[in-house]
Amino acid sequence: MAVHSAGIADTPLDPERPVGWESRKSYALKIASGFFEKYLSGSAILEIGYKGYAEGIVPILPHAIGIDLDYPGYDGATLPFPDESQDAVYTSHCLEHISDYKRVIQEWFRIIKRGGHLVIVVPHQYLYERRHEIPSRWNPDHKRFYTPASLLREIEEVLEPNSYRIRHLIDNDFGFDYSILPRQGTVGCQEIELVLEKIQTPCWTIDGDLYSAADFSSRPHVERPHPFVLVTDFSVSDDCLVWGPYVRLPTGEHEATFHIKAIGLGGEELASPITFDVGQDMIPIASVRVVGLEGNKVLRNEKVVLRFHNNAPESVFEFRIYASGHPFQGTFKFFGVSLRRC
Repeated sequence: MAVHSAGIADTPLDPERPVGWESRKSYALKIASGFFEKYLSGSAILEIGYKGYAEGIVPILPHAIGIDLDYPGYDGATLPFPDESQDAVYTSHCLEHISDYKRVIQEWFRIIKRGGHLVIVVPHQYLYERRHEIPSRWNPDHKRFYTPASLLREIEEVLEPNSYRIRHLIDNDFGFDYSILPRQGTVGCQEIELVLEKIQTPCWTIDGDLYSAADFSSRPHVERPHPFVLVTDFSVSDDCLVWGPYVRLPTGEHEATFHIKAIGLGGEELASPITFDVGQDMIPIASVRVVGLEGNKVLRNEKVVLRFHNNAPESVFEFRIYASGHPFQGTFKFFGVSLRRC
């Protein structure tokens, strides 16, 4: 695993630093404006896809780690870094080359700490491409064109609401020459800059009722470090971890989302299953059992969704989590269950 060095405050920046070709066009400007100090000030910084097509390129900051296809353990999507281990991720003129944008945006966001930043720079459809539809006139590998609106649509499609805030969004046309005709190339910057800050997700959800961990019962070995959080390290296995809150619901279709977090979960398979279920008058009516690599993927998504039908308004509903064995080396946090009528 790579080790990060000191942060930006300890390393004066050189305006002539040979960073990626597009990044260097406004590099001095970003130094002068405090952009790097504001958004890339931590000691753990990654730049994704930093090499581009030129030789001798270095990462965006002296202490940043450059990630490209030859980086050990990197397959072009999955990053070999733990959850919430990085202060910031910077990527310039990279996203437009990737077909599965959902996967990579999720992965970039996954490794950023709460309070950290994701900086995405993409070529502007109306400045760089200067045409309505693909293929690109200048780079046939571009999979999509971007405007600020289309970039934000992808972000909103991929990331959970209220898991981030937009801190910076501009059309960067620094030095752009508007007198050059579309088929004659471009001079200057022709890109969109977006900065997201990863925030602590609130305990409530959009358009739904939330029952926090405070509304649930648990076994004695399940700790409650905060009224709204339950935590276990699976020291006692083959047991029901949490259950509750015994509520009546309107008739019809419902969707229950279990809000969870697996701390210390790497890329390994879940060694034993965790079961989430919905009980109607104590009888299970919907459940999912997660185990193996698929279980790892579910836990890393930090939510489990179950749909169920209520045809008896007098019934009482509960939501339960069972653990068998020792699913993984780490701790499991439960925040609550949100409900939504479908």
